[in-house]
Amino acid sequence: MAKLDLKKEIKKCYFLWGEDSFTRRAAEEKIKKAVIDEAAEMMNMSVFNDMKTTAGQIIEAAETTPFLSEKRFILVKDCGFFSEGKKAESDLMAEYIQNIPDTACVVFSEEKADKRLKLYKAIEKNGMTAEFSKLKDNDLASLAEKKLTKSGLKIPKNLCVYMVRNCVDAEMLRGECEKLIAYMDGRSEVTSEDIDAVCVKNSETRVFDLVDAMVAGKTEKALEIYRNLLALNESPFMVLSLITRQFRIILKCKSLSENGYSGNDIAKKIGTAPFVANAGVRQSRSFTYDTLKKALNKCIDTDYNIKSGALDAVSGIEVLIAEGAY
Repeated sequence: MAKLDLKKEIKKCYFLWGEDSFTRRAAEEKIKKAVIDEAAEMMNMSVFNDMKTTAGQIIEAAETTPFLSEKRFILVKDCGFFSEGKKAESDLMAEYIQNIPDTACVVFSEEKADKRLKLYKAIEKNGMTAEFSKLKDNDLASLAEKKLTKSGLKIPKNLCVYMVRNCVDAEMLRGECEKLIAYMDGRSEVTSEDIDAVCVKNSETRVFDLVDAMVAGKTEKALEIYRNLLALNESPFMVLSLITRQFRIILKCKSLSENGYSGNDIAKKIGTAPFVANAGVRQSRSFTYDTLKKALNKCIDTDYNIKSGALDAVSGIEVLIAEGAY
């Protein structure tokens, strides 16, 4: 989360932007609380969240005298002022930025930003811009650990990393943490089984578990995961693609780990999360290079036979799983 020091000074204007909507929204709330008291919100806050919002409407809100408060708070959220499609209104707003009265604080909040626009440069010069990038796994794990610990649960860092592997952002993570807290129901020691019981798994993670079962020789478990994926309307082609990808990752992990690379270094090298790389290293110990190459070739042959009509997609992949792909 971008640093917002509101104790020294409250700027007249802010631009908060980035993919992490959860922490961006937290920043909006933080600025609002610094600008106006909760009791004064109704009379001294204006929120615009429509693409039809004009520069004139925002300027009118900023020029309105606050009622029983030192300042007014104006939030302009997802209104498109930082895209080329609304350049004329954006330029009008840019001309006004330096003239915002001391009695107003205008906060713009968007997912994306065109830094070439006059409005972005005007806020950068006269106020503050803050980017909220999508959080990395380690950052999400730290957030999970903090929230769960605060709720009285005990969870090691490695399980926090395990938990967040399916969370695309902090918003989703918050929901998963709340589900886990409710599920524990008085118990304090969190296990991987607890996480598996309540936390969502995306298709990529389910396929990872599928390959894990194949590697461990748990054919029935692997087939069960495959059939559950089909029941969730996942494409068998997608499943095969991810199985093939996982064997490629295992092969790369084997080579890099045997050349002295750590799990984190491997993750950077192959462009995956550390959890995926560490698991790939673990899985690679069950294979020789020849076995891994054989598994990859079998995946490629299955793909060819399905696309050429020699095999039915659903049953062809089932056979691949049942035979262990190697």
